[in-house]
Amino acid sequence: AVSCGGDGGMNSTADGGRCDLGAHKWKQTSPGACVESTWAFTAAANATWSATETGCASATGTARYDGVTVTLDFVYDGGNSAGRYEWPLDGQCRGTAGKVSWSKGPLADQKGASTLSLAP
Repeated sequence: AVSCGGDGGMNSTADGGRCDLGAHKWKQTSPGACVESTWAFTAAANATWSATETGCASATGTARYDGVTVTLDFVYDGGNSAGRYEWPLDGQCRGTAGKVSWSKGPLADQKGASTLSLAP
């Protein structure tokens, strides 16, 4: 995979110009239940990423990135709570406003805004 900026920022298509999730630390920000946390991504099987959160609920999950959107299905609280983040992310690792939704637990059926960006 191409690391952010490794191609001069000119190639943002699915032909290899994707942001390398594993090459960076990431910050999730949201006005909702989890105001800010960090995520780390490690390459896993079948074009997926293993994801681990620091802060908030210390969630874990599996992410997929198609060169346009990072989709992260996460669980926390011993598997009693779960949800999904959907973050737009371009080939130069620039994120824009996305969303979070919960499917299980005390926040089930709630939705909110969330943005993924490079952590300082």
